Amino acid sequence: MDDFNWLTASDEDVDLQYSPSRFAMKPLSEYLDDYASLSTPYRNQQLTTVGGPLLIYIHGGYWQRLSAADSLFNAADALRHGISLHATEYTLAPHATVEQIVDECIADVRRVLKDVRPSRVVIAGCSAGAHLAAMCVRESDICQRIDGVALLSGIYDVRPIVRTPTNDPLHLTSETAQSISPMLLPAVSSPPKALLAVGEHESSEFHRQNSEYGELLKKRGAQVHTCIVYNRDHFNLPYDLLQEDTVVGDWVLSVLKGNS
Repeated sequence: MDDFNWLTASDEDVDLQYSPSRFAMKPLSEYLDDYASLSTPYRNQQLTTVGGPLLIYIHGGYWQRLSAADSLFNAADALRHGISLHATEYTLAPHATVEQIVDECIADVRRVLKDVRPSRVVIAGCSAGAHLAAMCVRESDICQRIDGVALLSGIYDVRPIVRTPTNDPLHLTSETAQSISPMLLPAVSSPPKALLAVGEHESSEFHRQNSEYGELLKKRGAQVHTCIVYNRDHFNLPYDLLQEDTVVGDWVLSVLKGNS
């Protein structure tokens, strides 16, 4: 489906393209159990040290599931490397609109940057979290404080979601989806460095969005690395964020340690 066009495709085919669990390497329930079990031993407030390098992670879940408590699965890697880790919490739909979620994430990132005063910063997100990370770094004050952004399997043009059942609790229209789509918004601020990665086992739409948003950031002056990661899908790609000898982990660690 490399020539897939969400504007002319059927609703069913759009839903398939934006249902990453149908392309995943193992059942979604197993990944969710993994997230919880790997995160359970840790607490957000225990993982930050004032003045050191910091990874801020914004979770996915199509703006309607998961939490910060489920998103500390990189904690052991962070501790091993002496890197602070903060998972951003936000109100889930339908209790908040996506616009409100964006505002909450921006406020949380600003607060953490103020409190932790990190030496170096990467903001990362996966899926809807990558969308939220991309929206955060559009804010000039945030953009000026960070060293890079790692966007994994992101949705940067939100309009296709309007045509899927995923939109039921989101209540997005074509107009509101456009207004929160970083791919469609005018240039404001661009991060100095950006990694845009997508798993091998993902739909052509996630591959397309990854490539097109990477090209847009490049045109806006960011130093961009875009890649498809072998043997990864939508749900296990975030495990690599602080893992040495992975494409994603090596990029993030290099930026946080000031080696790139």
